[in-house]
Amino acid sequence: MRLLAAVDFGATHESVVATAEALGEALGLEPFLLHVIPDPYFQGLAHHFPDLKEPIQALLAQVEARVGAALRARGLKAQVLRGLPAFVVGGEATRAKLVVLGQVGEAPLERLARGGMARYLLHRGEVPVLLVPPHRPLLRPARIAVGVDEGDAALAAARLAQIFGERLGAEVVGLHLVSGEGGCCYPTYLDPKGLGLAQVLERAEAFLSERLGLKVQAFKGEEALDLLEAAKRLGVDLLVLGSKAKSTWRHRLGQMVEAALRHGELPLLVVPEAARW
Repeated sequence: MRLLAAVDFGATHESVVATAEALGEALGLEPFLLHVIPDPYFQGLAHHFPDLKEPIQALLAQVEARVGAALRARGLKAQVLRGLPAFVVGGEATRAKLVVLGQVGEAPLERLARGGMARYLLHRGEVPVLLVPPHRPLLRPARIAVGVDEGDAALAAARLAQIFGERLGAEVVGLHLVSGEGGCCYPTYLDPKGLGLAQVLERAEAFLSERLGLKVQAFKGEEALDLLEAAKRLGVDLLVLGSKAKSTWRHRLGQMVEAALRHGELPLLVVPEAARW
């Protein structure tokens, strides 16, 4: 199976390519670089300005050849296609085991505005998507954290995190956020009203560790951002989160995924609930 890396020669280009090279070998997947030329805009220009049609087609052909040569020079299989980038990458993703994309921007608004392709793939919920920031490729992680709860999305994320841990030689730890009633992460599988905080955390760790088959650390927090802070404190190299896409219309991606997309600084692996490896 393929590891599909969508590249655009922007700020995250080198990070995405380096990640594809490293993970492809470690995970036993074939790295495949894909660049999409957004030609609908140019087609519109040619339609309204017929005299531009030939120069535009010549330029696009030149760009396609130059980009293809540059990608293949990395020693990986590569392809240059034309179309709407999100739709083209989404179509190619159905033939991949993992998709790697660049996570760009520092401010939340920039991340939101430029995260169209990532959100499109995440909402489709068909394949795990790994987002890597500029200058922070995922090469040989030493510690992987996975956000867990009692749901099926967390179970899928934990399974894939363990596979990554085994094949990359990384420690895997589960992080479980416990909030008060009305907060982001109220533990419905326990009775917090009849237990003290220490008892809730202890029982949550025991319950989830047995269910998921990995070491889980439970801690108090009222907001999804508290999970990101915990991952940062632990010095993890990769954060793995489960996605509820295709399973519900409310918080389709989950509050944790939404928070990580807007504020996260770590490489982020989002695993759909239905993902199977």
